[in-house]
Amino acid sequence: MVLTEIRETIEIPSLTLTGEFGIVQKKVNLKPMHLHKIMKMDIFQDTIMQTDSPTPVVIEWFLSPYPIIYSSNPLTPVYGNRGPSAGNDTVLMKAITEQDLTPERFGTIRQFPNQQVGATPTFSFYTPSLYITGIVHASAAAVVSNIAFSFYIASDDVKAKPTTYGLGLIRERSIAQGLNLTQQGRTIPPADNVGQIFPSWKFGGIRPERMLRGGEARNFWLNYSADQSEAMQSTANLRIYVKGARTMASYDAAFGADDAVKGPIPDWLRFGLNRGLVSGPIRAQQPPRKLADNGNTLMF
Repeated sequence: MVLTEIRETIEIPSLTLTGEFGIVQKKVNLKPMHLHKIMKMDIFQDTIMQTDSPTPVVIEWFLSPYPIIYSSNPLTPVYGNRGPSAGNDTVLMKAITEQDLTPERFGTIRQFPNQQVGATPTFSFYTPSLYITGIVHASAAAVVSNIAFSFYIASDDVKAKPTTYGLGLIRERSIAQGLNLTQQGRTIPPADNVGQIFPSWKFGGIRPERMLRGGEARNFWLNYSADQSEAMQSTANLRIYVKGARTMASYDAAFGADDAVKGPIPDWLRFGLNRGLVSGPIRAQQPPRKLADNGNTLMF
């Protein structure tokens, strides 16, 4: 493993914001036809920034294979047009620095991956370039001066096959396209949270059940002695039972259905029914088929 160590700085004497944000950027060229495995990353604030903004200065720093595109998503209730989230595939590292209005005091830095994870191998990419981008947020038309930050990147560059390299470039260029407005995930009403995953949990862990009324079904469902006469069920009566047993139920209701004459019809009546009762009237005999010795069907 041969490490390529990169130490770069961004130093801006003065930046006048357009609206409520400005952009600073630097490009670093890497070896083409290589897979770049990030081994270590770090960021350091070299100076204390100065500004005429009445609100604190917030800078979003990004390391990425392609230039960062800002979005319409807000950073705070005051600052809009933030960059992509740290979990975006095109972001290798994201850091947010905040400089308050207190002189002679360095700001805070929040970093993803953090310093512990950033000191270990993290992400890989193929694009032969690395962009250091800073999106500076402050009050409208503010002037931010004395911006100076240092960056350290160590990567293991491995020779890549042409096909793999080309596919990697296509993928990275595709995911680098900026999303103007992003909404990920879904909202769940608290009352529906448990019911969507474990429906029976809210009802004691078991569904209610229907009890078959033997007085209505005694002619078919109950056993008879050998010398007893038996009144057989008609086709219409059988279909009432089968249809009720196969009726769909809501997530908190008992399976089966209720019939005005037959009473409760539980779902277990459909277990073990012969093919004709389950699927309805038996179709006419299908055309005969013959199988060859190898299992293929011979058509006639």
